[in-house]
Amino acid sequence: MQTRAHHPFESISHSHPERERPQGAAAGGARPETAHRQPAATIAFHWGTVIAIVAGVVAVYLRDVFEDKAARALLLDLHRQLGMLVLLCVPLRQLVKYIAGHRQFSADMSALLRWAARLSHVVLYSLLIAIPLIGWAVTSAHAVDLRLFGLVPLPGLVTPDSDLADELADYHAWVAYLLMGFVFLHALAALWHHYVLRDPVLVAMLPKRAHRSPSADRPETRGEPALAGSSKTASD
Repeated sequence: MQTRAHHPFESISHSHPERERPQGAAAGGARPETAHRQPAATIAFHWGTVIAIVAGVVAVYLRDVFEDKAARALLLDLHRQLGMLVLLCVPLRQLVKYIAGHRQFSADMSALLRWAARLSHVVLYSLLIAIPLIGWAVTSAHAVDLRLFGLVPLPGLVTPDSDLADELADYHAWVAYLLMGFVFLHALAALWHHYVLRDPVLVAMLPKRAHRSPSADRPETRGEPALAGSSKTASD
């Protein structure tokens, strides 16, 4: 009976099958641009939350630029509405994750790293809930009526109290700084996945137009005929 020769690097090549797989190869015959991406609704909620946070921070800092009371009040109201939008996005994103599913692209990570990733996400979501709630309480302490998107009246969380409002405003600012720090760490972790681990975790969350498979631009993958010169060379 003939025995197959043992390749010296066989054990290494089989130890990380997913990392060695080309980006264009998709499991089960799925297209590369969908096989290596999270569901579209998850991506939309992720970047929608990011845009709302950035816009809310910009709005509150722009208040210091304007002296007109009407402009300052408009920017503050925009900041409040964006905070309420972030507060709504957190449970809606979890609902979408439950319905549409969430693909794992880092299964080869150690158990400790997976545990740390889950813990960081719990802290991040907790901050995304805590900051708008504290801001809501600040608004209530200032005896300001808050309406969701200017339409739905929201109840006050605390009784009007100017001293309590100032104290809560300090908490609101410090927790916001803490969120910025976690967002920075979150971005570093995504870059680490992309450039060090070389897994699809980062590109899986990018919008569709920002993620194109290199093979998508080749004529062969689009079903276009190859150039005449290349076919002649192949036949020769």
